[in-house]
Amino acid sequence: MPSSDPITIPKVIDIIMELQPTMILEVGCGNGRYGFLFRECLDWNYGRLEKKDWCRIIDGIEIDESYINPVHRYVYDTLIVDDWLTCKVPNDYYDVTFMGDVLEHWEEGQWQKALEKAKDYSRVTIVVAPNWAGSLAQKEWYGHKYEEHKTVLSPQRVGGKCLFANPKAFLCMINNY
Repeated sequence: MPSSDPITIPKVIDIIMELQPTMILEVGCGNGRYGFLFRECLDWNYGRLEKKDWCRIIDGIEIDESYINPVHRYVYDTLIVDDWLTCKVPNDYYDVTFMGDVLEHWEEGQWQKALEKAKDYSRVTIVVAPNWAGSLAQKEWYGHKYEEHKTVLSPQRVGGKCLFANPKAFLCMINNY
């Protein structure tokens, strides 16, 4: 679904607040939750409420056009509706690439390519994903074929530093240096 378990939200926001990135690329925007939260904590909370005053770049890529709503068009500087594996990235380099509940939607071999591409475009990659084999039960979701879970991931498989894990989800941060 275009959303995810809310347990990781404060953890992701804490990391973003600590890193203070000037440019973020979100792969798999879904319902736009994180774009909104990134904009809030990096611009709005500093009094930069009008778009003309924003000093952070937040770009997004989403494969499913039907998820795009006015919030996406407002909070993301550039929004591309396309397949991450084949699309052209809006900028050459980002401080952070965020992949929230997206890698599990690719088959074995493809999720690794998706992660490597993310790492190629940023200093840090943050990954949130389901942490249990039962997540494979998620098939097409209300007619959205891209919502099917095709692989089981773990912090060990994704790599980097695991900053949170429970039986349902995990969060890893990968330093791409």
